[in-house]
Amino acid sequence: MIFQCSAPWVFCYHKNSNGPLNDLVDRFGRLPVHTRQFNRHIVSLPASSGHAYNDGGNLVFFGGTLSSINVHIHEAAHSLDLLGAFYPDKPLSSSAKWINEYNQDSAVPDPYAQTNQVENVAQNTVVTTYERNVPGGFFGLNKDANKIFHQYATIDTEQREADPPRLLVPGGTCTGRLANSNPVPISGTATVQAAAAPDVALPAGLATIKGASFNTNSTCHFG
Repeated sequence: MIFQCSAPWVFCYHKNSNGPLNDLVDRFGRLPVHTRQFNRHIVSLPASSGHAYNDGGNLVFFGGTLSSINVHIHEAAHSLDLLGAFYPDKPLSSSAKWINEYNQDSAVPDPYAQTNQVENVAQNTVVTTYERNVPGGFFGLNKDANKIFHQYATIDTEQREADPPRLLVPGGTCTGRLANSNPVPISGTATVQAAAAPDVALPAGLATIKGASFNTNSTCHFG
């Protein structure tokens, strides 16, 4: 992943997570770099059941969801939507444009997408990513795909015309990143002295993406 961006991503992996660290790194690394750049940290925590959510651009995975590429796409999609990557400077999911296109369709991708428009945009982003990257695509797989055509077409248009463009397909390098969180201090003891705090600043020349406060935990239990 590092050759696509001048700044690495910081992962937080609990030692009792329900899947290997390699899965967490691999699945996130499979996302196009222009999707990844809108996500700050990737966290894995142990749980008896799998779910995930997005907290201001931090992706938090519980249970076995760390190994699911669909869940990674879904959670990263919340950042694209709520940080204004899809639709200039504001969430696509609450825009009049999205609601108008949604009203022209007779279905949503699945029952989970019925939760609200934030979850619906995320699920349609999974559909669009599949359509754009898998031979045969979603529309070649599902005979009822045209029932969500206007929603899919809106996501596809926005991802192509975004800044940076082509958010959901491989290629390019990152043009910006969310600022990293501050280091967590560790107090020194008689035998172990705390080291100097690491420098978490983004490299010179890499733009800082404007953050936003949001948390999908109350509705986002995709897994």
